[in-house]
Amino acid sequence: MARSSLLSPLLLSPLFALLLSVPATAARLELADTLTLLASPQGKPSAFTRTIELPAGESRLLVRFDSPSDPRSTNESPGRVTSAPLLVTLTAPAQGTLQLTTPVLTSPSVIRRFAASPALWLSDDKGTSQPLTLQALPRSRDGLGTDYQALLASHTPTVSSAPIVATQAATTFHTASTLTPEQADATLRELYLAADAKRRKAFIRWALDL
Repeated sequence: MARSSLLSPLLLSPLFALLLSVPATAARLELADTLTLLASPQGKPSAFTRTIELPAGESRLLVRFDSPSDPRSTNESPGRVTSAPLLVTLTAPAQGTLQLTTPVLTSPSVIRRFAASPALWLSDDKGTSQPLTLQALPRSRDGLGTDYQALLASHTPTVSSAPIVATQAATTFHTASTLTPEQADATLRELYLAADAKRRKAFIRWALDL
């Protein structure tokens, strides 16, 4: 027998958790070779990270422009030119690929000017330009011992509504056992109608015990 026909108030708590815990889809962000990822929403990246996944919605990350001082050089002897840490704010789609790039820089003087005042480009997998906000942070906050994740966190606004939602959900879990079967059915219907397609499919599989 399908689980949906056995619905009782005691089943509402795991049902709430199921409908709320299905992970959202993510977009893929690719960085140009001239950009170094310093900090991301997913935690401290490695020095070789070129691709990260971002959840749908607004995300912030720290990058740095880093290039040989002579673009024609094949070794490190001429030295490198770097920018200050750059705070990038962008809005990622639910899926797809975004590319964060720099323009082609053809001479040492152009590279130095660009490092002093960078302008990054964000585009989707069709090459269409996407909006972003770029802020160069003070060089005084950049050094060998800098905690870039902490620096990113200090420039990332907190979401005040999240604790409220969590509290409401927790309260619902604790009071679910007091609902009548009719109230439980009505609550289930409201949750199902409010869920997206992915959460609905996950619930149907759970309800049919698949």
